[in-house]
Amino acid sequence: MIELHGLTKKFAKDRGVFDVSFTVEPGTVFGFIGPNGAGKSTAIRHLMGLLQPDSGKATIGGYDCWSSSPNVKKLVGYLPGEISFPADLTGDDILTLTRRMDRTSPERENELLALFPLDTKVKVRKMSKGMKQKLAIIRCFMKDAPVYLLDEPTSGLDPLMQERFLELVLREKEAGKAILMSSHHFPEMEKTCDHAALIRNGRIVVSDSIDGLIASSRKLFHIEFENTQSAQQFSEAMHGKSMGTRVDVSVSTTDELNTLLQSLATYRVISFRSAPADLETVFIHYYAEEESV
Repeated sequence: MIELHGLTKKFAKDRGVFDVSFTVEPGTVFGFIGPNGAGKSTAIRHLMGLLQPDSGKATIGGYDCWSSSPNVKKLVGYLPGEISFPADLTGDDILTLTRRMDRTSPERENELLALFPLDTKVKVRKMSKGMKQKLAIIRCFMKDAPVYLLDEPTSGLDPLMQERFLELVLREKEAGKAILMSSHHFPEMEKTCDHAALIRNGRIVVSDSIDGLIASSRKLFHIEFENTQSAQQFSEAMHGKSMGTRVDVSVSTTDELNTLLQSLATYRVISFRSAPADLETVFIHYYAEEESV
């Protein structure tokens, strides 16, 4: 349903997106992960037909996102990373315009307003960040589109609203929607996404299922030694990080793990435990590599 194939848009050296490719099938959520400026929003703007690629292409539902932009927009519910509603309009004004443009269902609108309570009489310029974000979510999902493009969708939401948003995304996924979601909030990506890609300097550095990404990440172990001398000696030998009698060591291959275990056999160890693997660990691994280059 969503496809990027060799998408390239260069703004300056290492700024833009370069040879980005991925697909999002109906009934799945694809996570797009990366720091600010990595290229996430640029890729999403190409899917919305707001930018023309230098090479490659972006398609939704088989339509080219640039040359067939009107057809694409009919299929998409879009939640931009930067909310910019006209300041003097009220929430009611925004929702009325949405009803007229997209011929939305009153029942769906009321259901969304119940999920994300909002005083729609307030003008946009008097709304808090959280209120604007809820209004943008309601407007996006009112459309009941087959495709959703969500750029940092939970920004500004309190924990309860974040949880309700995740429940909404999972429900839409079950309904067969194709969803692309960029986020810095790793737990929500783990809860909702089937597949994810990490983008760095405009290039995808790894793409896999969520389970595959976590399984392939570096494993962190916390080891407590009998004394600081042993901890320091082991830390230096294994390139770990020592803190008193504790040493943190990370490994990424079976060979490295076996080397770690063999080395430990010569020491008196008080405790040995592994840190839980998660998506944040994967992110830190790849971006720590970049900083060390």
